[in-house]
Amino acid sequence: MPITVSELAAAEIRKIIAEQGLSADTVLRVGIKGRNPNGFNYTLDLTETKNADDITGASLGIAVVCDPVSYPSLDGTEIDFKNEHGSRGFIFRNPHAVKLPVRPATAAADTPGHPGDQGDDEANNPKGVTITDALNNKLMESQIIEKLRGIFDPEIPVNIYDLGLIYRIDISSSRDVVVDMTLTAPGCPVAGTMPPSVQKAVQSVEDVASAKVNLIWEPPWTKDRMSDAAMLQLGMF
Repeated sequence: MPITVSELAAAEIRKIIAEQGLSADTVLRVGIKGRNPNGFNYTLDLTETKNADDITGASLGIAVVCDPVSYPSLDGTEIDFKNEHGSRGFIFRNPHAVKLPVRPATAAADTPGHPGDQGDDEANNPKGVTITDALNNKLMESQIIEKLRGIFDPEIPVNIYDLGLIYRIDISSSRDVVVDMTLTAPGCPVAGTMPPSVQKAVQSVEDVASAKVNLIWEPPWTKDRMSDAAMLQLGMF
């Protein structure tokens, strides 16, 4: 059986791809990196990287790739998306998941297929399975972008993200967020108030531990940084 994605997961993946401007060659890379007492540690990312020996497939229009070592332990897995009761993120429904007794880590405990109680990883770990930060950081970044699109430049009727004022969004493994942004000109009247507004918006995103906003002037903003949506809104096409 192939690796599949649920309707909710597919919708969220498409949203991330669109909001972050990822290319049409983007694939969902799935893998396993060791395990923990509650099941496997999964890797999940959106990337253009494909290897010659990858197992490839597609589900609901999402291209899925997996390395040949991980695939036997992921065959038949459904990747779902959960957004309820304060919990938001991707989860794995893996028929090969096993729950191990809590004990000191050993080489055997890191080997897929170690015997134990069968079950899926959501059931074995109500808080969600361990997944590398890559895709969940992209998910958080999409939520941050959504918040930034609610903040508008006082002189140009376009939100600050599509206007191109956001230069960088960095998310650490501890969910600390740093945003580098600029304004259309150094003399902009909101130079003192815009960064705190951006910081507050970022901090309002669920699971963000802290938010810091750096106001920078290099490179200077130009109209070339505007998105197609912004240019269309301003009739610049």
